[in-house]
Amino acid sequence: MLPSAFEDYLEAILTITGDGGRPATLAEIAAALGTGAAAAETTVDSLAEEGYLERVSGDAVRLTAKGSTVASTVARKHRVLQCFLTEMLGVDEAAADKEACTLEHGISDETIERLSSYMGGTRCPPGHQGCCRGREACTLLDCKEGDLVRVAMVRGARRNRRLLDLGIFPGEVVEIRRKLQNKSVVVRVKDCDIAISPEIAASILVESCP
Repeated sequence: MLPSAFEDYLEAILTITGDGGRPATLAEIAAALGTGAAAAETTVDSLAEEGYLERVSGDAVRLTAKGSTVASTVARKHRVLQCFLTEMLGVDEAAADKEACTLEHGISDETIERLSSYMGGTRCPPGHQGCCRGREACTLLDCKEGDLVRVAMVRGARRNRRLLDLGIFPGEVVEIRRKLQNKSVVVRVKDCDIAISPEIAASILVESCP
């Protein structure tokens, strides 16, 4: 397993080069990681010696197949973690990005797969495309009267704290009682009928109960 600093370099190079079609310069790498040119050059040399990078020309490098595999794995872990922290836990996006950078190096592939599968029926917010798999999200607005569904995710949980207080949180089963003319949705949860505005209903992702 590579040191976390080396993984950061590979991930940064992948971000800089996109699909890997063009090389990344030492200046770009140093700027992306907020480090000095000398430190960047030392690390890049080590990664090149171990077969993760190849020199192209001058101070430019490109990911090898081996390096691309590691970089893609780390980048995916980052996206899944950031998506989970922001959408499931309501963590601020900037803070979630920083936390994901720390967590991505220690979390196992199996755990990431489980997280990704758990969020499989959801759509991630702009900037997080690719971190969730499966079908497009189904929200309360998409449901019909009489449907019995399970809450999969509440987008922006911090903004919708009242929903949590009412018992509408991931894993809870709710019944769609009525859909009103103003597009509000009346749901039954814990033997109580609750009217939810269309804006809030659109933030509640659900899945069919088995």
